[in-house]
Amino acid sequence: MYSQGNKKALKPLKYKIAVLATISDTIKAFYEGQFEALRQAGINTTVICADDPDLRNWLPVETVFIPVDLTRVISPFKDLKVICRLLKIFYKEKFDLVQYSTPKAAMLASVASFLARVPARVYLLWGLYYQGQSGIKRTILKLVEKITCLLSTHILPNSYEMVDVAEQDGIVRRSKCEIILNGSACGVDLEEYNPDNYKHYRAQIRNALKVPQDAVIIGVFSRLTGDKGINEIVAAFRQIAQQLNNVFLLVIGNQEVKDWLKPETEEVLRTHPKIRALGRQKTLLPYYAAIDIFCLPSYREGFPQSPLEAQAMELPVVATDIMGNREAVVNNQTGLLVEPRSSEALIEPLRNLISNPEMRKQMGCKGRERVKQKFDRKDVVRAIVEHRQTLLEKAKCSK
Repeated sequence: MYSQGNKKALKPLKYKIAVLATISDTIKAFYEGQFEALRQAGINTTVICADDPDLRNWLPVETVFIPVDLTRVISPFKDLKVICRLLKIFYKEKFDLVQYSTPKAAMLASVASFLARVPARVYLLWGLYYQGQSGIKRTILKLVEKITCLLSTHILPNSYEMVDVAEQDGIVRRSKCEIILNGSACGVDLEEYNPDNYKHYRAQIRNALKVPQDAVIIGVFSRLTGDKGINEIVAAFRQIAQQLNNVFLLVIGNQEVKDWLKPETEEVLRTHPKIRALGRQKTLLPYYAAIDIFCLPSYREGFPQSPLEAQAMELPVVATDIMGNREAVVNNQTGLLVEPRSSEALIEPLRNLISNPEMRKQMGCKGRERVKQKFDRKDVVRAIVEHRQTLLEKAKCSK
């Protein structure tokens, strides 16, 4: 696990904060190194999310874990019970600051922390989920975002464009928003995401997948849902594979019920001789080392983490030209941006990269250099800690 500084130089505990998410995967994916750094700054941390026995082993010893029955599915009765449970926790623990992310946890935590009069209530706005919806569902989800922002004292979008969109959509005023450094929820640990450390996995993974060593592999690592563009990339790859012989598609991730793939997409994923669909993997680093091109054809993003990780591993990225992706990838420099929701739009950029190894190499090198300059996790964690310290001092003075 990423560590920050010297653990012997701990400051006396001065403040208490709670970090909420719906599921533990969010904590594991976006908080590495933060709890240790906050503790060293004299801030005691508590994590609240759905129960996960493995999370206790992942968290630092000093961080308290309180499991709460949070789910992604909207259930009025259960959600009311969760609000009551959170209220009891907040009243008992008397946190100085509560921060929350993911739509469901944010909605419930904003209500409970507001009622409990927590001085600093921070909404980590990592995406606008309503953008991928339509009709009454979109209206309801948009209202939920407005209420969450209204009840929060501070809004932290993770991309600059999201501030523009949120204000245009009437979700929150620009003046209430603040972005840490250059955006991104947590940056990238460049010591961990170092391609030199994983070169030996390239041959190993390819042998295991029965893919030739000289083949070009396109990688897609995400939830297998419609709004991640999986239907489009699979359709595009079918056409590419008909035209080019030595190309493969590696798909990593699980399918989700709430946005099921098209039946024909499922069939191709199961049966195409040049597609390897592995399901979810505990670590993606060896697979980044095994591929040549990373693809993120999603319909909506806040500020995606995977393109930063791919670029840190010196991979060119083909992504859709949408909010978040436009800040994660520099078009024609570290990757190529294409029209969303179109399989045809993916074909030519992927073909160009497949046939041009020098372009892949140049984009990969530029990508890692940009991540070093703008999204180094050490810098991001340091800035997050300083930001929370400032909020806590202000909240203390306002009491």
